[in-house]
Formats: sequence, structure tokens, C-alpha cells
Amino acid sequence: MKAKYNFLYILLLLLFTSSIQAQCFTKISSGEGHIVAIKSDGTFWTWGSNNGWQMGNENFIPELSPIQLNTSNNWIFGIAGKVNNTFMIRNDNTLWGLGQNTYGILGIGNSTPALSSFNQIGNATWKHISSTFHTYAIRTNGTLWGWGQNDGGQMGNGTCCSNQLSPVQIGTDSDWRQVEASQTRSGLAIKENGTLWGWGSNGSRLVATPSTSIVNFPTQIGTDVDWEYISVGASHCLALKTDGTLWSWGTNGYGQNGTGSNSNIPQQVGTDTWIYASAGFLSSFGIKSDNTLWAWGRNDQSELGDGTTIQHNAPVQIGTETNWVAVAAGTFYAVALKSDGSLWAWGNNQNGQYGNGTTATSPIPLYIPVEGCTLSVSDFQQVPVVIAPNPAKERTTLHFKNSLEKVTLSVYDFSGKIIISQEIDGLNEYHLNTSDYPVGVYLVEVKENGKLVGNYKLVKE
Repeated sequence: MKAKYNFLYILLLLLFTSSIQAQCFTKISSGEGHIVAIKSDGTFWTWGSNNGWQMGNENFIPELSPIQLNTSNNWIFGIAGKVNNTFMIRNDNTLWGLGQNTYGILGIGNSTPALSSFNQIGNATWKHISSTFHTYAIRTNGTLWGWGQNDGGQMGNGTCCSNQLSPVQIGTDSDWRQVEASQTRSGLAIKENGTLWGWGSNGSRLVATPSTSIVNFPTQIGTDVDWEYISVGASHCLALKTDGTLWSWGTNGYGQNGTGSNSNIPQQVGTDTWIYASAGFLSSFGIKSDNTLWAWGRNDQSELGDGTTIQHNAPVQIGTETNWVAVAAGTFYAVALKSDGSLWAWGNNQNGQYGNGTTATSPIPLYIPVEGCTLSVSDFQQVPVVIAPNPAKERTTLHFKNSLEKVTLSVYDFSGKIIISQEIDGLNEYHLNTSDYPVGVYLVEVKENGKLVGNYKLVKE
């Protein structure tokens, strides 16, 4: 058994090393006019607007192609703030920020207008962050914190209206899982028990009934306990439940809710199941469980990527591809990743958000060549089994390119310990529940009639 473990360790190492050599982007985040992304080798890259010095220099000139912002390769999480700044979490869970610091958005104890180099935020360890003119973050111990602008109850502690320049705890609970900051002075969050909460200004109907103007403390929204993920735009929210259904609420002036409803109560978007959602400024994007890409809402700058400038009040499919795994909606533009690691962009490109060296725009997804990323669409099409999404969170799906018979599926952790081993037959796809997998790298082994079809790396995040 030990020899087998050693073999699996080497195989996993080779799989991991090959993906590092490919250096494709694995995580993306979009702000008002800039993008941040992490490659599979752990390096951190950015491009687009530099209005707040978020590119790491003080020349205010946009970067039209990806630049490495820091020479380290130990980044595990990053976001492009909605107001020209960037936050990153290292593999030691320390939190860092640079760029615009109006209202104390960076949380470093002052309101210096902008900073062109990374500054550590406190001495704590963190696991999640979201930022507009105010910032929220969750520590590794599950507590919730906020800082920045505080003129509409954003801090969730009953205070108003002085800006908060350093992190202050919101309540005393220690079971927060995700938090998102809206551009309309409010916050939304999910607890580990699947409940949904909101606080702050209610001008966009995100956190309470229309008759309430400000919610001073985190207050539960509804009674459901199966919320899994939220994405907040300028004035609307998209949310996924554990059963894959998609819900929305907030203002709906451009059809961005996808339901026809301008409601403070979550409404279901269609009847399909989804694996990903991203709320843009006044538009929305989602990836269905078949890995198709959809969009709806404002479209006067072709931000929906359907080749038109026509507003859509319900989801419309972007292209016909079935290998989308992530999408990041910005302000009048979007970028998305396919399961082969390729990067695509469309909509507004005045700050070089496409990262292709130009400011030319495209009304449909445009492939962006990435230096060092050797995978291609043709490479992807030749793979007999595709795992998406990968990295995975609660679940992922194995897509079989051809019908396979008497398939044996085995999953091993990095030490070679077997997680599952079972036979599946007559399926074109298999849904793998990864909710109980610890964060890390896994080997997925697929055999047909006892013959190896392939070994695949699965990353759980």
C-alpha cells in the first residue's frame, strides 16, 4: 500500500506541476475598470484601469495587458474592489490591499487618498473579503468585520456617520461564511447554517421592506436555510441555493433581476439549475449546470455578450459552448473562464479590461491569448473526461465526451488515501459531491472495463 501511495503522490505532483507550467488563470475578479487574476502557479496578475494606483504605480495610465503585480507566488484569494483598489489574501491568510483609500476603504488606519504598494490590514488571519466604498471581511474564526464609508449603517453596529478607518467587528457571531458589499451602502451575508442576512441602507430594497430606510444591524432575510452563494451588483443581488436554483431581488430598472420583479423578496429566476452567478453593475450573468453561459439586464455597451445592444429582461444564452466555469461581471463588461483555462472578454474595453493590448471592443466573447498558457480549445475537445467546475466548492461534474461502459471512478487525496471508489454505468455525466472534501488537491481516476481512461487533477477550494 505504501508503494501505491508513493506512486499516487508522484502522479499528483506531476499533474499539479504540469498545470503550473501551463500557467493558465484559475481565479478572476472584476472591478469597475480593472481585473485581477491568479494563475495556477499562485502568481497574481492585474490589468485595466489605474485610476487609484491599483496597478502598483502612480502614473494613472491603464495597463492594456496583464502585469504581475507582486513577485510572490503565495496568493490564494483576490478581488478587484469596485472603486479602483485591490485586496489579496496570502496562503498564510494575511490580508493585503492597495489602490484607492477614500473613506478608509483599505482599513489601514488612515484615509490617504491612494497607495501604490500593498499594505497589510491588521494582524489577523482572513478568509473572505468584499469591497466598494466600504469593505467587509470574514476572519478565519468566522467573525465578521467592516471598515470604510459609514453614512448609511454600513458597519452594521448602529453607528453613523463617521468613516471607519480600521476593521471593526460586526456583532459577535462567529459562523459567517460569505459577505458581499453593495454599491448602495449595504451588506449581504450568508452564515454557515445557510441563512441569509442584510443590513445598511435599503434604498435599493436589498435588505428589508420598502418602508424601511436603514437596517442598523444584521437582520435575517426570510427564513430559508439553504442559501449557498450570493453576488451583489450596484443595486440587485443574485443568490444560489444548495439545490442549484437561482434567485434575485433589488431594483430592476434594466431587467437585471431576470424575473420582471422590482422586489425586496428573493424571487426565483426561471426553473433551471445553475452552478455560478455574477451580478454586474446593472446586468447579470450565470452559468447553468450544463456549463452554458447566460446573461440579462442592461446591454447598451454590449455587456451581455450576445452580439446586440438590446436589453434582456430574462436570461439569454451567450454562444453555444458548454465548458464555461466562471464569469466575473464588471461595469459594462465581463470576463469569463472556460474549463480549459482560456480567458474571454466582451463589452466595454476603454481601460483595456480585455488584457489583449488594445481598447477595441467586442459584442461577443473574445478569446484573450495568455502568455504561458499552453492549453487551447482543441486540446480541451480531445480530453475524454472534463471536470467542471474545477476548482470545485460544493460539487463538480464529470462530463464524458463519449459513452463509456462499466466505468470505475476513484478519488484519492494528495497522500494517496482513497476517498471514494464506485462503479457507474451508462452515463454521459456524473455529479460528484465535494462538500465534505477538505481544501486541497485530489486525483480522479477513471477506468472503463478495468482499463485506465485517464487521471485528472481536482482542486477543492
